[in-house]
Amino acid sequence: MALPYRLRFGSLGRAVRIKPPLLLEGARRIHVGNRVIMEQFVGMTVSAGGEIRVGDECELRCFSRFEAHDGYIRIGARCGINPYTLLSGYGGLTIGNDVRIGSHCAILTSTHRFEDAQITIREQGLERLATIVEDNVWMGHGCTILGGVRIGQGAIIGAGAVVTRDVPPESIATGIPAQVTGKRAVQ
Repeated sequence: MALPYRLRFGSLGRAVRIKPPLLLEGARRIHVGNRVIMEQFVGMTVSAGGEIRVGDECELRCFSRFEAHDGYIRIGARCGINPYTLLSGYGGLTIGNDVRIGSHCAILTSTHRFEDAQITIREQGLERLATIVEDNVWMGHGCTILGGVRIGQGAIIGAGAVVTRDVPPESIATGIPAQVTGKRAVQ
């Protein structure tokens, strides 16, 4: 079903499987690799200056949202993005290879400014905070990754965790705010 979409995307790889409808804005700035699966109601928003890149063999499940606006979202190969997940690229989001993201997760790349109590928060604008998720990371259901955080290679983020600071490689982080509660056994 990728044929009707082929001319809309900036590039669309071979053997892409699309289950319509997709919700696309700025599709010419979206580049999709080979053998990607995109399920119903996947939404992607990109504006001038922004970009979304999806690597080979990724699975983008129904109702997942990718909001790059004028920033970027770069997803490596063989990643799984489960239903109702939000990926924000306003401040720049890089996701490595072989990353598994549970349903109902949010990865953010900005925060509201709020220093001046005399001005509304809306008027103070946003601060862009690049976020990086390295290779082979697993994020459990419903976790939130705040902007400016780096999740190290091989880390596991427990279900419902709220990650407010960097997580070292091969660590297990759980809780609100997330704390390192263990290490993976590296052979």
